[in-house]
Amino acid sequence: MAIRPLIFGLLFVAAFVLTITSILWVDPNEPARPLPDANVSPTPTIPQRP
Repeated sequence: MAIRPLIFGLLFVAAFVLTITSILWVDPNEPARPLPDANVSPTPTIPQRP
C-alpha cells in the first residue's frame, strides 16, 4: 500500500492549485489601493548656513 506517496502527491497538487488560484484571484485591471500614510512624519530639514 502506497499511502504516503498518495498523501504527499495530493498535498503537492493542492499547494500548486492554491498558488495558481491566488495569482489569478488578483484582478490586474483593478488599481491597487495605496496604504494610508498614518505614521509617516515629514523628513526634518537641516537648516542651511547663510
